[in-house]
Amino acid sequence: MKAACGARCVLAALLYLLLALVVARGLSTEPTLPGSIAAITPRAQTDRPSATSVPDRFVFVAGGDMIGPYRTLQGIDDPDFKRITALFQGADLGFANQEGAIFDLTTFAGHPSAETGGGYPVAPVAVAKDYHDMGINVVSKANNHGIDWGADGMMATLKSLADAGVAEAGGGLSDVQARAPGYVETRKGRAALVSTASTFPPAAVAGPAIVRRGLRSQPRPGISALHIRHIRLVTAGQLTSLRGIAGPIAFPAGPAGSEVRISDQYFRASKTEGTTIEADPADVAAVLGSIREARKNAGFVVFAIHAHETAGNVDDMPPADFEPMVLHQANEAPSPDDPRPADFEPLLFHQAIDAGADVVIRTGPHLLNGIEIYKGKPIFYGLGSLFFVFGGRRGYTAPNGQAKTFPEEWYESIVPVSTFRQGRLTEIRLYPIVIESSAAPTDGFPHAANAEQGRRILERLKVLSATFGTAVEIEGNVGVIRVAE
Repeated sequence: MKAACGARCVLAALLYLLLALVVARGLSTEPTLPGSIAAITPRAQTDRPSATSVPDRFVFVAGGDMIGPYRTLQGIDDPDFKRITALFQGADLGFANQEGAIFDLTTFAGHPSAETGGGYPVAPVAVAKDYHDMGINVVSKANNHGIDWGADGMMATLKSLADAGVAEAGGGLSDVQARAPGYVETRKGRAALVSTASTFPPAAVAGPAIVRRGLRSQPRPGISALHIRHIRLVTAGQLTSLRGIAGPIAFPAGPAGSEVRISDQYFRASKTEGTTIEADPADVAAVLGSIREARKNAGFVVFAIHAHETAGNVDDMPPADFEPMVLHQANEAPSPDDPRPADFEPLLFHQAIDAGADVVIRTGPHLLNGIEIYKGKPIFYGLGSLFFVFGGRRGYTAPNGQAKTFPEEWYESIVPVSTFRQGRLTEIRLYPIVIESSAAPTDGFPHAANAEQGRRILERLKVLSATFGTAVEIEGNVGVIRVAE
Protein backbone atom coordinates (compact mmCIF):
# COMPACT_ATOMS: atom_id res chain seq x y z
CA MET A 1 0.00 0.00 0.00
CA LYS A 2 2.84 2.39 0.86
CA ALA A 3 4.44 1.76 -2.54
CA ALA A 4 1.17 2.42 -4.36
CA CYS A 5 0.54 5.57 -2.35
CA GLY A 6 4.07 6.75 -3.05
CA ALA A 7 3.53 6.30 -6.79
CA ARG A 8 0.31 8.28 -6.63
CA CYS A 9 2.04 11.04 -4.71
CA VAL A 10 4.86 11.23 -7.28
CA LEU A 11 2.34 11.38 -10.13
CA ALA A 12 0.33 14.08 -8.38
CA ALA A 13 3.50 16.11 -7.79
CA LEU A 14 4.49 15.84 -11.47
CA LEU A 15 1.05 16.94 -12.60
CA TYR A 16 1.15 19.88 -10.20
CA LEU A 17 4.59 20.87 -11.51
CA LEU A 18 3.39 20.69 -15.11
CA LEU A 19 0.37 22.84 -14.30
CA ALA A 20 2.59 25.36 -12.56
CA LEU A 21 4.85 25.57 -15.62
CA VAL A 22 1.90 26.14 -17.92
CA VAL A 23 0.56 28.91 -15.72
CA ALA A 24 3.95 30.51 -15.16
CA ARG A 25 5.09 30.50 -18.81
CA GLY A 26 1.74 30.96 -20.49
CA LEU A 27 2.28 27.92 -22.74
CA SER A 28 -0.45 27.27 -25.31
CA THR A 29 -2.59 24.17 -24.95
CA GLU A 30 -2.50 23.82 -28.71
CA PRO A 31 -0.67 20.67 -29.92
CA THR A 32 2.98 20.93 -30.96
CA LEU A 33 5.31 18.79 -33.04
CA PRO A 34 7.63 16.74 -30.79
CA GLY A 35 11.28 16.87 -31.70
CA SER A 36 11.01 19.97 -33.86
CA ILE A 37 11.42 23.70 -33.42
CA ALA A 38 7.68 24.24 -33.95
CA ALA A 39 7.07 24.41 -30.20
CA ILE A 40 9.07 27.63 -29.98
CA THR A 41 9.23 28.98 -33.54
CA PRO A 42 7.75 30.45 -35.54
CA ARG A 43 4.28 30.57 -33.90
CA ALA A 44 5.33 31.37 -30.33
CA GLN A 45 7.55 34.36 -31.02
CA THR A 46 5.03 36.95 -29.81
CA ASP A 47 6.23 37.17 -26.22
CA ARG A 48 7.89 40.53 -26.74
CA PRO A 49 6.73 43.63 -28.57
CA SER A 50 7.83 44.37 -32.10
CA ALA A 51 8.26 47.66 -33.92
CA THR A 52 5.23 48.76 -35.91
CA SER A 53 7.36 48.82 -39.06
CA VAL A 54 10.65 47.37 -40.16
CA PRO A 55 13.71 49.63 -40.38
CA ASP A 56 15.02 51.34 -43.49
CA ARG A 57 15.60 49.32 -46.69
CA PHE A 58 13.68 46.18 -45.78
CA VAL A 59 13.75 43.93 -48.85
CA PHE A 60 11.00 41.40 -49.54
CA VAL A 61 11.22 38.84 -52.35
CA ALA A 62 8.32 36.63 -53.45
CA GLY A 63 7.95 33.58 -55.62
CA GLY A 64 4.80 31.91 -56.87
CA ASP A 65 3.83 28.25 -56.53
CA MET A 66 6.52 25.67 -55.79
CA ILE A 67 5.32 22.51 -57.52
CA GLY A 68 8.51 20.63 -56.77
CA PRO A 69 11.40 20.21 -56.72
CA TYR A 70 11.24 16.50 -55.96
CA ARG A 71 14.95 16.05 -55.47
CA THR A 72 17.53 17.93 -53.44
CA LEU A 73 19.09 21.03 -54.92
CA GLN A 74 22.49 20.01 -53.61
CA GLY A 75 24.96 19.60 -56.46
CA ILE A 76 22.94 21.76 -58.89
CA ASP A 77 25.44 24.10 -60.54
CA ASP A 78 23.39 26.20 -62.93
CA PRO A 79 24.40 29.88 -63.22
CA ASP A 80 20.98 31.06 -64.45
CA PHE A 81 19.25 29.25 -61.57
CA LYS A 82 21.72 30.69 -59.08
CA ARG A 83 20.90 34.19 -60.34
CA ILE A 84 17.34 33.59 -59.12
CA THR A 85 18.34 32.08 -55.77
CA ALA A 86 20.65 35.06 -55.23
CA LEU A 87 17.60 37.35 -55.28
CA PHE A 88 16.11 35.44 -52.35
CA GLN A 89 19.41 35.11 -50.49
CA GLY A 90 19.96 38.85 -50.69
CA ALA A 91 16.55 39.69 -49.22
CA ASP A 92 15.47 40.12 -45.61
CA LEU A 93 12.38 37.97 -46.19
CA GLY A 94 11.83 35.39 -48.92
CA PHE A 95 8.37 33.91 -49.55
CA ALA A 96 6.83 31.26 -51.80
CA ASN A 97 3.77 28.98 -51.81
CA GLN A 98 4.82 25.40 -51.01
CA GLU A 99 2.52 22.88 -52.70
CA GLY A 100 2.49 19.21 -51.78
CA ALA A 101 4.06 17.26 -48.95
CA ILE A 102 7.62 17.01 -47.65
CA PHE A 103 8.61 13.73 -46.01
CA ASP A 104 10.48 10.52 -46.79
CA LEU A 105 7.95 8.24 -48.48
CA THR A 106 9.89 5.10 -47.54
CA THR A 107 9.30 5.71 -43.83
CA PHE A 108 5.92 7.49 -44.00
CA ALA A 109 3.31 5.58 -41.97
CA GLY A 110 0.28 7.51 -43.26
CA HIS A 111 -1.93 7.04 -46.28
CA PRO A 112 -2.83 8.99 -49.42
CA SER A 113 -6.07 10.91 -49.09
CA ALA A 114 -9.20 10.24 -51.14
CA GLU A 115 -9.54 14.00 -51.54
CA THR A 116 -6.68 15.85 -53.21
CA GLY A 117 -5.90 19.00 -55.13
CA GLY A 118 -5.40 16.94 -58.28
CA GLY A 119 -2.48 14.64 -57.42
CA TYR A 120 -0.03 13.51 -54.76
CA PRO A 121 3.12 15.67 -54.99
CA VAL A 122 5.71 14.77 -52.34
CA ALA A 123 9.32 15.84 -51.93
CA PRO A 124 12.06 14.35 -49.73
CA VAL A 125 12.89 15.98 -46.40
CA ALA A 126 16.14 17.44 -47.77
CA VAL A 127 14.14 19.81 -49.97
CA ALA A 128 12.93 21.76 -46.92
CA LYS A 129 16.52 22.65 -46.07
CA ASP A 130 17.11 23.54 -49.71
CA TYR A 131 14.31 26.12 -49.47
CA HIS A 132 16.00 27.62 -46.43
CA ASP A 133 19.42 27.64 -48.06
CA MET A 134 18.11 29.37 -51.21
CA GLY A 135 16.69 32.17 -49.05
CA ILE A 136 13.03 31.16 -48.73
CA ASN A 137 12.44 31.52 -45.01
CA VAL A 138 8.63 31.52 -44.95
CA VAL A 139 6.07 29.58 -47.00
CA SER A 140 2.31 29.36 -47.24
CA LYS A 141 0.74 25.96 -46.62
CA ALA A 142 -2.89 26.89 -47.22
CA ASN A 143 -3.47 25.50 -50.70
CA ASN A 144 -5.33 22.73 -52.50
CA HIS A 145 -2.50 20.22 -51.96
CA GLY A 146 -2.34 20.61 -48.18
CA ILE A 147 -3.84 17.21 -47.30
CA ASP A 148 -3.05 15.10 -50.38
CA TRP A 149 -1.43 12.68 -47.93
CA GLY A 150 -3.97 13.12 -45.15
CA ALA A 151 -3.51 14.59 -41.71
CA ASP A 152 -0.35 12.53 -41.20
CA GLY A 153 1.14 14.02 -44.35
CA MET A 154 0.33 17.54 -43.17
CA MET A 155 1.92 16.91 -39.77
CA ALA A 156 5.02 15.35 -41.34
CA THR A 157 5.38 18.30 -43.73
CA LEU A 158 5.05 20.88 -40.96
CA LYS A 159 7.76 19.06 -39.01
CA SER A 160 10.06 18.93 -42.05
CA LEU A 161 9.71 22.67 -42.57
CA ALA A 162 10.17 23.48 -38.88
CA ASP A 163 13.24 21.29 -38.57
CA ALA A 164 14.76 23.09 -41.57
CA GLY A 165 14.09 26.50 -40.01
CA VAL A 166 11.43 27.48 -42.56
CA ALA A 167 8.42 29.25 -41.04
CA GLU A 168 4.96 28.66 -42.41
CA ALA A 169 1.40 29.85 -42.08
CA GLY A 170 -1.92 28.55 -43.31
CA GLY A 171 -1.38 24.98 -42.11
CA GLY A 172 -1.52 23.69 -38.59
CA LEU A 173 -2.39 20.96 -36.13
CA SER A 174 -5.73 22.66 -35.44
CA ASP A 175 -8.01 25.38 -36.78
CA VAL A 176 -6.47 27.86 -34.35
CA GLN A 177 -2.93 27.11 -35.54
CA ALA A 178 -3.89 27.15 -39.22
CA ARG A 179 -5.47 30.60 -38.85
CA ALA A 180 -2.62 32.00 -36.77
CA PRO A 181 0.17 34.14 -38.22
CA GLY A 182 3.56 32.54 -38.75
CA TYR A 183 6.46 34.67 -37.51
CA VAL A 184 10.04 35.05 -38.73
CA GLU A 185 12.83 36.86 -36.93
CA THR A 186 14.71 38.54 -39.77
CA ARG A 187 17.93 40.47 -39.47
CA LYS A 188 15.83 43.64 -39.55
CA GLY A 189 13.03 42.69 -37.22
CA ARG A 190 10.08 40.36 -36.97
CA ALA A 191 7.93 39.60 -40.01
CA ALA A 192 4.65 37.72 -40.17
CA LEU A 193 2.67 35.71 -42.72
CA VAL A 194 -1.08 35.09 -42.69
CA SER A 195 -2.22 32.53 -45.23
CA THR A 196 -5.55 31.10 -46.37
CA ALA A 197 -7.03 29.30 -49.38
CA SER A 198 -10.31 29.51 -51.27
CA THR A 199 -9.39 26.55 -53.50
CA PHE A 200 -9.23 23.31 -51.51
CA PRO A 201 -10.85 19.88 -51.03
CA PRO A 202 -13.32 19.74 -48.11
CA ALA A 203 -11.19 17.35 -46.05
CA ALA A 204 -8.36 19.90 -46.01
CA VAL A 205 -10.07 22.21 -43.53
CA ALA A 206 -8.43 22.29 -40.08
CA GLY A 207 -10.80 21.87 -37.17
CA PRO A 208 -11.17 21.98 -33.39
CA ALA A 209 -11.14 19.12 -30.91
CA ILE A 210 -14.38 17.16 -30.44
CA VAL A 211 -15.81 16.44 -26.99
CA ARG A 212 -17.87 13.29 -26.44
CA ARG A 213 -19.09 12.06 -23.05
CA GLY A 214 -16.61 14.35 -21.33
CA LEU A 215 -13.67 13.09 -23.40
CA ARG A 216 -11.75 15.45 -25.68
CA SER A 217 -10.20 14.38 -28.98
CA GLN A 218 -7.17 15.85 -30.69
CA PRO A 219 -8.01 18.73 -33.06
CA ARG A 220 -7.95 18.12 -36.81
CA PRO A 221 -4.80 19.15 -38.73
CA GLY A 222 -5.39 21.03 -41.96
CA ILE A 223 -5.42 24.43 -43.60
CA SER A 224 -6.96 27.84 -43.05
CA ALA A 225 -9.97 27.82 -45.38
CA LEU A 226 -11.89 30.67 -46.94
CA HIS A 227 -15.19 29.18 -48.06
CA ILE A 228 -16.76 30.67 -51.17
CA ARG A 229 -19.91 30.14 -53.19
CA HIS A 230 -20.40 30.40 -56.96
CA ILE A 231 -23.54 32.34 -57.90
CA ARG A 232 -25.08 32.37 -61.35
CA LEU A 233 -27.04 35.56 -62.02
CA VAL A 234 -30.22 34.95 -64.04
CA THR A 235 -33.48 36.75 -64.74
CA ALA A 236 -36.41 36.40 -62.35
CA GLY A 237 -38.26 34.40 -64.97
CA GLN A 238 -35.34 32.01 -65.45
CA LEU A 239 -35.10 31.51 -61.69
CA THR A 240 -38.80 30.59 -61.50
CA SER A 241 -38.39 28.13 -64.37
CA LEU A 242 -35.30 26.65 -62.74
CA ARG A 243 -37.20 25.96 -59.52
CA GLY A 244 -39.85 24.10 -61.49
CA ILE A 245 -37.37 22.09 -63.56
CA ALA A 246 -35.11 21.13 -60.65
CA GLY A 247 -37.97 20.13 -58.38
CA PRO A 248 -36.83 18.47 -55.14
CA ILE A 249 -33.10 19.02 -55.77
CA ALA A 250 -33.58 22.81 -55.73
CA PHE A 251 -33.17 24.27 -52.25
CA PRO A 252 -33.94 27.79 -51.03
CA ALA A 253 -30.80 29.74 -50.20
CA GLY A 254 -29.55 33.23 -49.53
CA PRO A 255 -31.40 36.08 -47.83
CA ALA A 256 -34.99 35.03 -47.03
CA GLY A 257 -34.58 31.98 -49.29
CA SER A 258 -34.71 34.13 -52.42
CA GLU A 259 -31.93 32.21 -54.15
CA VAL A 260 -31.89 28.66 -55.48
CA ARG A 261 -29.19 26.14 -54.62
CA ILE A 262 -28.60 23.02 -56.72
CA SER A 263 -25.69 21.03 -55.32
CA ASP A 264 -22.85 23.57 -54.88
CA GLN A 265 -24.18 25.99 -57.49
CA TYR A 266 -26.32 28.98 -56.46
CA PHE A 267 -28.69 30.98 -58.66
CA ARG A 268 -29.85 34.53 -57.96
CA ALA A 269 -32.33 36.78 -59.72
CA SER A 270 -30.59 39.78 -61.27
CA LYS A 271 -31.23 42.48 -63.87
CA THR A 272 -27.97 41.49 -65.59
CA GLU A 273 -26.87 37.94 -66.33
CA GLY A 274 -23.45 36.73 -65.28
CA THR A 275 -21.48 34.95 -62.60
CA THR A 276 -20.12 36.11 -59.28
CA ILE A 277 -18.29 34.51 -56.36
CA GLU A 278 -18.78 35.50 -52.72
CA ALA A 279 -16.63 34.70 -49.68
CA ASP A 280 -18.02 33.52 -46.36
CA PRO A 281 -18.20 36.61 -44.10
CA ALA A 282 -17.21 34.55 -41.03
CA ASP A 283 -14.05 33.27 -42.73
CA VAL A 284 -13.21 36.77 -43.97
CA ALA A 285 -13.56 38.12 -40.43
CA ALA A 286 -11.29 35.39 -39.06
CA VAL A 287 -8.60 36.05 -41.67
CA LEU A 288 -8.70 39.81 -41.09
CA GLY A 289 -8.49 39.17 -37.35
CA SER A 290 -5.29 37.18 -37.89
CA ILE A 291 -3.84 40.03 -39.96
CA ARG A 292 -4.60 42.50 -37.17
CA GLU A 293 -2.96 40.15 -34.68
CA ALA A 294 0.12 39.93 -36.91
CA ARG A 295 0.23 43.72 -37.22
CA LYS A 296 0.43 44.04 -33.43
CA ASN A 297 3.31 41.60 -33.16
CA ALA A 298 5.41 42.15 -36.30
CA GLY A 299 6.99 45.00 -38.19
CA PHE A 300 6.18 43.53 -41.61
CA VAL A 301 3.05 41.56 -42.54
CA VAL A 302 2.38 39.45 -45.63
CA PHE A 303 -1.07 38.13 -46.54
CA ALA A 304 -1.19 35.24 -49.00
CA ILE A 305 -4.22 33.48 -50.46
CA HIS A 306 -4.34 30.43 -52.72
CA ALA A 307 -7.21 31.26 -55.06
CA HIS A 308 -7.63 29.64 -58.48
CA GLU A 309 -10.94 31.44 -58.98
CA THR A 310 -11.23 34.08 -61.72
CA ALA A 311 -14.02 36.14 -63.25
CA GLY A 312 -14.35 33.60 -66.05
CA ASN A 313 -16.80 30.70 -66.11
CA VAL A 314 -15.64 28.40 -68.91
CA ASP A 315 -14.39 25.01 -67.68
CA ASP A 316 -11.90 23.71 -70.23
CA MET A 317 -11.40 20.53 -68.17
CA PRO A 318 -14.99 19.44 -67.34
CA PRO A 319 -15.59 17.04 -64.44
CA ALA A 320 -15.65 13.32 -65.09
CA ASP A 321 -18.84 11.35 -64.52
CA PHE A 322 -19.30 10.58 -60.81
CA GLU A 323 -16.62 13.11 -59.85
CA PRO A 324 -18.00 15.41 -57.13
CA MET A 325 -18.00 18.98 -58.35
CA VAL A 326 -16.44 20.24 -55.12
CA LEU A 327 -13.43 17.96 -55.68
CA HIS A 328 -13.23 18.88 -59.34
CA GLN A 329 -12.94 22.57 -58.46
CA ALA A 330 -10.32 21.78 -55.81
CA ASN A 331 -8.03 21.03 -58.76
CA GLU A 332 -8.82 23.80 -61.23
CA ALA A 333 -11.45 26.53 -61.35
CA PRO A 334 -13.28 27.56 -64.53
CA SER A 335 -11.26 29.83 -66.84
CA PRO A 336 -8.09 29.43 -64.74
CA ASP A 337 -6.04 31.63 -67.09
CA ASP A 338 -8.51 34.52 -67.16
CA PRO A 339 -6.57 37.56 -65.85
CA ARG A 340 -9.72 39.12 -64.38
CA PRO A 341 -9.92 38.34 -60.64
CA ALA A 342 -13.06 36.88 -59.09
CA ASP A 343 -15.34 39.48 -57.52
CA PHE A 344 -14.43 38.62 -53.93
CA GLU A 345 -10.69 38.95 -54.45
CA PRO A 346 -10.03 42.70 -54.88
CA LEU A 347 -12.40 43.51 -52.01
CA LEU A 348 -10.64 41.02 -49.72
CA PHE A 349 -7.19 42.23 -50.75
CA HIS A 350 -8.07 45.84 -49.95
CA GLN A 351 -9.55 44.77 -46.62
CA ALA A 352 -6.33 42.89 -45.85
CA ILE A 353 -4.22 46.01 -46.39
CA ASP A 354 -6.66 48.10 -44.39
CA ALA A 355 -6.27 45.54 -41.57
CA GLY A 356 -2.49 45.89 -41.56
CA ALA A 357 -0.94 43.82 -44.37
CA ASP A 358 2.09 45.35 -46.10
CA VAL A 359 1.91 42.97 -49.08
CA VAL A 360 -0.85 40.81 -50.59
CA ILE A 361 0.03 37.81 -52.75
CA ARG A 362 -2.43 35.64 -54.64
CA THR A 363 -1.10 32.21 -55.60
CA GLY A 364 -2.82 29.36 -57.43
CA PRO A 365 -3.15 30.48 -61.07
CA HIS A 366 -0.22 29.18 -63.10
CA LEU A 367 -0.20 32.35 -65.18
CA LEU A 368 1.48 35.66 -64.41
CA ASN A 369 -0.99 38.44 -63.59
CA GLY A 370 -0.92 42.16 -62.89
CA ILE A 371 0.14 44.23 -59.89
CA GLU A 372 -1.96 46.81 -58.06
CA ILE A 373 -0.67 49.46 -55.66
CA TYR A 374 -3.35 50.13 -53.03
CA LYS A 375 -2.67 52.83 -50.44
CA GLY A 376 1.02 52.47 -51.21
CA LYS A 377 1.04 48.67 -50.69
CA PRO A 378 1.52 46.06 -53.46
CA ILE A 379 -1.04 43.45 -54.44
CA PHE A 380 0.34 40.69 -56.66
CA TYR A 381 -2.62 39.11 -58.47
CA GLY A 382 -0.59 36.14 -59.63
CA LEU A 383 3.08 35.18 -59.75
CA GLY A 384 2.66 31.92 -61.65
CA SER A 385 5.19 29.29 -60.61
CA LEU A 386 8.63 29.39 -59.06
CA PHE A 387 9.13 25.64 -59.52
CA PHE A 388 6.99 23.66 -61.98
CA VAL A 389 8.35 20.12 -62.18
CA PHE A 390 6.58 17.69 -64.53
CA GLY A 391 9.43 15.56 -65.83
CA GLY A 392 9.69 17.46 -69.10
CA ARG A 393 6.03 16.84 -69.93
CA ARG A 394 3.96 19.81 -71.14
CA GLY A 395 0.72 18.41 -69.77
CA TYR A 396 -0.76 15.88 -67.37
CA THR A 397 -3.75 13.65 -66.76
CA ALA A 398 -5.71 14.23 -63.57
CA PRO A 399 -6.64 11.27 -61.30
CA ASN A 400 -10.16 11.30 -62.80
CA GLY A 401 -8.87 11.10 -66.35
CA GLN A 402 -9.08 14.68 -67.63
CA ALA A 403 -6.12 15.72 -69.77
CA LYS A 404 -4.55 19.17 -69.65
CA THR A 405 -1.94 20.68 -71.97
CA PHE A 406 0.18 23.44 -70.46
CA PRO A 407 0.44 26.69 -72.46
CA GLU A 408 3.81 28.34 -72.98
CA GLU A 409 2.81 31.22 -70.69
CA TRP A 410 2.75 28.84 -67.71
CA TYR A 411 6.54 28.70 -68.01
CA GLU A 412 7.07 32.46 -67.79
CA SER A 413 6.82 34.65 -64.71
CA ILE A 414 8.66 37.17 -62.55
CA VAL A 415 10.36 37.40 -59.17
CA PRO A 416 9.49 40.78 -57.61
CA VAL A 417 11.97 42.41 -55.24
CA SER A 418 10.17 45.02 -53.12
CA THR A 419 12.08 47.62 -51.10
CA PHE A 420 10.50 49.36 -48.11
CA ARG A 421 11.91 52.44 -46.39
CA GLN A 422 10.63 53.10 -42.88
CA GLY A 423 7.63 50.91 -43.56
CA ARG A 424 6.80 52.49 -46.94
CA LEU A 425 7.07 50.77 -50.29
CA THR A 426 9.38 52.79 -52.54
CA GLU A 427 10.27 50.47 -55.41
CA ILE A 428 9.57 47.03 -56.90
CA ARG A 429 12.10 45.54 -59.26
CA LEU A 430 10.64 42.80 -61.46
CA TYR A 431 13.01 40.08 -62.64
CA PRO A 432 11.60 37.95 -65.49
CA ILE A 433 12.07 34.18 -65.25
CA VAL A 434 11.47 31.18 -67.48
CA ILE A 435 10.76 27.69 -66.15
CA GLU A 436 12.81 24.90 -67.69
CA SER A 437 10.95 21.93 -69.18
CA SER A 438 13.33 19.08 -69.95
CA ALA A 439 14.53 15.64 -68.94
CA ALA A 440 17.48 17.21 -67.10
CA PRO A 441 17.82 17.34 -63.29
CA THR A 442 16.89 21.04 -63.51
CA ASP A 443 13.48 20.33 -65.06
CA GLY A 444 10.92 22.73 -63.62
CA PHE A 445 13.56 25.09 -62.20
CA PRO A 446 13.41 28.88 -62.66
CA HIS A 447 16.09 30.56 -64.74
CA ALA A 448 16.82 34.18 -65.48
CA ALA A 449 15.14 35.11 -68.76
CA ASN A 450 17.28 36.24 -71.67
CA ALA A 451 16.72 39.67 -73.25
CA GLU A 452 14.08 38.52 -75.76
CA GLN A 453 12.19 36.41 -73.22
CA GLY A 454 12.42 39.11 -70.58
CA ARG A 455 11.06 41.80 -72.88
CA ARG A 456 8.07 39.61 -73.79
CA ILE A 457 7.28 38.81 -70.15
CA LEU A 458 7.65 42.40 -68.97
CA GLU A 459 5.55 43.83 -71.81
CA ARG A 460 2.78 41.40 -70.89
CA LEU A 461 3.05 42.35 -67.21
CA LYS A 462 2.97 46.03 -68.17
CA VAL A 463 -0.40 45.57 -69.91
CA LEU A 464 -1.83 43.43 -67.11
CA SER A 465 -0.77 45.91 -64.42
CA ALA A 466 -2.17 48.87 -66.33
CA THR A 467 -5.68 47.47 -65.75
CA PHE A 468 -5.04 48.07 -62.04
CA GLY A 469 -3.70 51.57 -62.64
CA THR A 470 -0.07 50.56 -62.11
CA ALA A 471 2.73 51.80 -64.39
CA VAL A 472 5.58 49.38 -65.08
CA GLU A 473 8.75 50.82 -66.61
CA ILE A 474 11.17 48.55 -68.44
CA GLU A 475 14.85 49.24 -67.87
CA GLY A 476 17.04 46.76 -69.71
CA ASN A 477 15.83 43.32 -68.68
CA VAL A 478 14.17 44.45 -65.45
CA GLY A 479 10.75 45.94 -64.80
CA VAL A 480 10.45 48.75 -62.26
CA ILE A 481 7.49 50.12 -60.29
CA ARG A 482 8.25 53.32 -58.40
CA VAL A 483 5.88 54.46 -55.68
CA ALA A 484 5.69 58.20 -55.10
CA GLU A 485 5.60 59.55 -51.58
